[in-house]
Amino acid sequence: MHKVALIHLGCPKNLVDSEVMLGYLGQEFSLETNPAEADVIIINTCGFIESAKKEAIDTILDASDLKTQNCKALIVTGCLAQRYGKELLREMSEIDGILGVEELPRINEVVYKALEGQKPLFCERTGYVPGIAPRKRSTPSYSAYLKIAEGCLNHCAYCAIPLIRGSQRSRQLTDIVDEAKLLAKEGVKEITLIAQDTTAYGLDLKNNQGLAELIRKLGQELPEDIWLRTLYCYPTRLTSDILEAMAETKQFCHYIDLPLQHISEKVLKGMGRPFRQDATYKLIADIRKAMPDVALRSTFIVGYPGETEADFLELKAFLEDVKFDHVGIFAFSPEEGTKAYDLIPQVPEEIARERLNQAMSLQQKISLAKNEAKLDRTYPVLVMGPSEESDLVMVGRTKFQAPEIDGLTYFGMPEKVPEPGDIIQVRITQAIEYDLAGDVEN
Repeated sequence: MHKVALIHLGCPKNLVDSEVMLGYLGQEFSLETNPAEADVIIINTCGFIESAKKEAIDTILDASDLKTQNCKALIVTGCLAQRYGKELLREMSEIDGILGVEELPRINEVVYKALEGQKPLFCERTGYVPGIAPRKRSTPSYSAYLKIAEGCLNHCAYCAIPLIRGSQRSRQLTDIVDEAKLLAKEGVKEITLIAQDTTAYGLDLKNNQGLAELIRKLGQELPEDIWLRTLYCYPTRLTSDILEAMAETKQFCHYIDLPLQHISEKVLKGMGRPFRQDATYKLIADIRKAMPDVALRSTFIVGYPGETEADFLELKAFLEDVKFDHVGIFAFSPEEGTKAYDLIPQVPEEIARERLNQAMSLQQKISLAKNEAKLDRTYPVLVMGPSEESDLVMVGRTKFQAPEIDGLTYFGMPEKVPEPGDIIQVRITQAIEYDLAGDVEN
């Protein structure tokens, strides 16, 4: 039996694709964790921004070195494969097969054809909608991502995702609920709903089932000790009904990821994002009214074409005013095929970088103040396990710390050592910019 190794790159949505492919592969091949020992190496790539594309190419080249050892076939999948499949096969002889994002169920076929020397290229638009597929999770046993839709309805000027993944295709609500129940039965304590735009869930379904209904149904069907959260909430679609469902559902973590990208109306117009400042402020007020203890996360782009110093100062003032719990800030990356690719005037890279540093420095101070407000308070913490830094310290996350993107909570090793996935009570005794530390309460 051939041994197959998969290297994952990219976001949680891409990670779910990797897990689905591993599920299919595990039915007919032996799964290998060490690429150097594998007969077949699969690289599931990201192709969203220039840095991700460079990482993908570097990873492909590194893996190709193994073809002088055990590796008989090197296969590239994911966003980069979907976007540049023909070019990759033509220009990189090291690659033996290509699989796009809408043909995941054909991964085994690609492997067989590649081993036969056929150089398969499967990048057709099939309208693929994720179903309940065989899946080998790579996340810790207590935590899982649950993809509720594929593709995107939005047309942001800077974003290549609709070009890569196509328009939105929502999963049936019953399929999502069934998979969530299966995850819970497997011991998962934290389920994170993901899509390119989770608030758009169901808009393409004939039965008009939306995110609010999905959250309520999950609340009815899942055990009460499950932590449920959602990422990527498009601001204009975060309705009062959705907020009400979030607030009323016992399992839902009071945590909202609200990617705003900017606050200058001029910049937002250039981005193709139809937001107004007054509507944004009202939405944030509505969120905090519905869930007074909510943790708010957002992402922003600096250095977008046409962004002036005044626009940037407007963004800084907004950050200072709203005081998000978590913020990600990125410098603009021009992506070919998007409307923003050749927009003018371009902001010089060094200015964009300086604005990024300034904004992150400001947010660092805000995050520290937010964490200091948690001192001497006790919070439930999902145990992740021992810290890599010390055998005397364990690490976990609160409900307001999402996996992979936010900080962590550290605590001393208690007399009765908890297992990963346990939920314990921790009193916060120390606050730093992004992380917390405390003592376990018995």
